[in-house]
Amino acid sequence: MVVKAHHRRTRQRGLTLIELVLATAISAILLVSINQLVKLGLDAQSAGRGNNELAFQGRVALERMADAARSSTPTVLTTPPANSTGNWFAPAMYCRTASNQLIETIATDTTCTGTSVIASNVTAFSASVPASMGAVDRSAAVLSVTLTDSANNSVALSSSIRLGGGTQ
Repeated sequence: MVVKAHHRRTRQRGLTLIELVLATAISAILLVSINQLVKLGLDAQSAGRGNNELAFQGRVALERMADAARSSTPTVLTTPPANSTGNWFAPAMYCRTASNQLIETIATDTTCTGTSVIASNVTAFSASVPASMGAVDRSAAVLSVTLTDSANNSVALSSSIRLGGGTQ
């Protein structure tokens, strides 16, 4: 009697442990990569939003000062005290406080203690008479403001103004 060897073929059902571990590892690597890309995008969006908010706040403050300049009588401007417009827009004055706020106060307030805040996060403020103008037009000035928030987003803005004559 001849015995035939009967080869049994078995079908594999499911995954082996090695295949499952490899698939899990590859999926984890892909998810970490995607997570990093999403985080970069969200960080960029947040920084952009911070810069936009600072720029808006700075533009509003500069526009408010330009409005005061337009309604002021043209006068010969002298260099004001640091962080202040001095008496340029009398009776109003704009100055930066020690707590980094730009405030509107009265021209006689030499200590800058007014309470009308027009911008926060102001790290620098200056009012200057352009040197290039010389004696030709001493009623023109440049106002500059730099704002920086807690996330170190920073925006620097400036505006040329003319007392009694609008913006340049």
